[in-house]
Amino acid sequence: MITPSVSIVINTLNRGAVLEKTLQSLVWLRYRGDFEVIVVNGPSTDNTQEILSRWRNKVRIADCPAANLSMSRNIGISMAQGDIIAFIDDDAIPEPEWLEQLIAAYADPSVGAVGGFVYDHTGYNFQYKYCTVDRFGNADLSATNAAPHYSFPKSYNIPHLLGCNSSFRRDVLLQVGGFDEEYEYFLDETDLCIRIVDAGYLITQLPNAYVHHKYAPSNIRGENKATKNRFPIVKNKVYFILKHSLEFHSMDRALEEINNFITDQKRDVLWCKEEGLLSTSDAEQFSIDVSQALELGLQRGLQSEPGRKFITGAEQSQHNGSFLKFEANAQPNAKNIVLISKDFPPDYGGGIAVFTRDLAQSLARNGNIVHVVTQSHDINRVDFENGVWIHRILIRECERYFDLDIADIPRHIWDWSASALEEVKRIQTHRAIDVVEAPIWDCEGIAFLLDRRWPLVTSLHTTLHFWLNSHPEKAYDKVWMENFGLKMLAGEKLLMQHSDAIRANSRAIVTDIENAYDFKFNSEKLLVVPHGLSKIERQERSTDDGTKSHVEILFVGRLEARKGIDVLLEAIPTLLENNRSIFFRIIGDNSLLTCNNKTHMEKFTQEYQTNVWFDQVIFEGKVTEDRLIDAYETCDIFVAPSRFESFGLIYLEAMRAGKPVVGTNVGGVSEVVTDELNGYLIEPDNVFMLVEALQRLIDDEELRRSMGAAGHEIYLNRFTSERMAIDSVDLYRTALEQKK
Repeated sequence: MITPSVSIVINTLNRGAVLEKTLQSLVWLRYRGDFEVIVVNGPSTDNTQEILSRWRNKVRIADCPAANLSMSRNIGISMAQGDIIAFIDDDAIPEPEWLEQLIAAYADPSVGAVGGFVYDHTGYNFQYKYCTVDRFGNADLSATNAAPHYSFPKSYNIPHLLGCNSSFRRDVLLQVGGFDEEYEYFLDETDLCIRIVDAGYLITQLPNAYVHHKYAPSNIRGENKATKNRFPIVKNKVYFILKHSLEFHSMDRALEEINNFITDQKRDVLWCKEEGLLSTSDAEQFSIDVSQALELGLQRGLQSEPGRKFITGAEQSQHNGSFLKFEANAQPNAKNIVLISKDFPPDYGGGIAVFTRDLAQSLARNGNIVHVVTQSHDINRVDFENGVWIHRILIRECERYFDLDIADIPRHIWDWSASALEEVKRIQTHRAIDVVEAPIWDCEGIAFLLDRRWPLVTSLHTTLHFWLNSHPEKAYDKVWMENFGLKMLAGEKLLMQHSDAIRANSRAIVTDIENAYDFKFNSEKLLVVPHGLSKIERQERSTDDGTKSHVEILFVGRLEARKGIDVLLEAIPTLLENNRSIFFRIIGDNSLLTCNNKTHMEKFTQEYQTNVWFDQVIFEGKVTEDRLIDAYETCDIFVAPSRFESFGLIYLEAMRAGKPVVGTNVGGVSEVVTDELNGYLIEPDNVFMLVEALQRLIDDEELRRSMGAAGHEIYLNRFTSERMAIDSVDLYRTALEQKK
């Protein structure tokens, strides 16, 4: 079979906010043939035109003069040049295989229409699987299988397709006249399906070709999903019944069905009012609308067939145009990759969360299909964000199906890893997974290691051993170590020795781990791939325009001993006594307690709150990502005197913003910061060296500028997320080869 060309038609009305995401999702479609995208807009009054202007060279665009979905769809059909026309809603996201699976069904020339499953707004549960409708337009959603046996002319029940995931042969659509424009909304695709079956074509209902329907509000449905405008629903139901049921039922029976439907609508309106979903005025408007809708539906339904409005030859000529091939992002060697990360933005902004997000998005931009499995605190849901499928799942208690002598993992650690494993198994039912990657922290990949279903990459970050170095109260707690610490250390070692590949973010972390855990990594499995950060649009700010009278020094990180916050807080008084024009911004979780059962902020406040410079130290706690990015942009100097960093992502964030940094010569920091080039490296716990390094930068604006520029250049050349994604190709290839 020759691969058919496809026209994807999106009909939109005041949905600019979600239309952009739908258009972006089409970039990741994997289809062997050519397809074009057509957007029929209007009459929109929001920012839809602005959105479409950015896509004008990639998609074909037309305007619809009325808020009539069938009219809009007919315009799209008239424009379409593909062999197959596929419809998707402007608030829906197709999975990558959507077109490939839909079009495969057209190998049978008797098939006139094909549709697939539809997820609801959660992306986890189904809104729509299989459905049949009768000649009254009543739907039966209880079916567990497709109903091809109903595809014959004048069948009383027919297979039904949901409009947001439906496709049709173009010649069949033109043969039956497209959509009946009486249906401005509701029963439009049902009417079309009946006419296609009556014309002698099969309707195929697939158990895949998935689309995620996000339920954006419309002129019919409000934010709470309660239907406010029921006029077209009542009118079109009356019209439909009169057009399709009178060959099978008497007029009295048809009128009885109409009356029952209106009674059900009244009951639903009253319920919505009682639940606060509709207002009193909404209910009163329904009472006015229902009689007018009944009258108009009867009038139009009893008209002769020539009164129906279908596609005409003139309309086809008016909207005709050339096929515009849509450029998808799929690459021939692209992989299906799953990243596991319990923490993920925007709920969490730590190093592993940021690393996972930036890696995922860069891998997706390179044409890979990328899933991130992370935790949810409310419901299981799946979203498509910046080219990445984000699976937010609830942690549940999972069976331990392994020998405790192999991995005696603490219960809550196992439950997260095993819950993530179950979600990846679910993803596997949609597409074959090539490789899974998980961080060493909290042994997130342990269930995958024991399951052995897919190649596993373990990424090295700060391990528990190095965390314990700055938390001696835990290291010397025998009960805690016996019940948790020793088990986790053993689990980490198991992952590092037996994963199919190891991602090391620095050469230093490899040496440090080998010394601490008393083993050698398998060199054939280990690759050093430095972390990278996504580029951001930097805001140019002048340092000498008179608007800034002080030097701003920024610290970012959890306020704990490992991050050296106590060293910085010890240095601050000396610096502020000698420099009244400097300010310190301290950003990060300040809820962690010290050995005195106080936070670092509380301890510092208690000791120095009477000093005249005290208000020049600002503890901001956790902040949003936008505010954090702004903090890097507005600061003059970045400082983090950490006692250990496996890599030092915070320094890289400052370098991305073009700022000089002061760090410590520990872990992988020296592979990011070059002493006296883009900042200073001091010895850990050395308050004197910290004060000296900061004072040099405080005193010399030109030095700050030159070091900041050097750091930004280093970032661009070595540490972008694009470079990280490219270098990860060899890492995943290694994992796949080791798994064979």
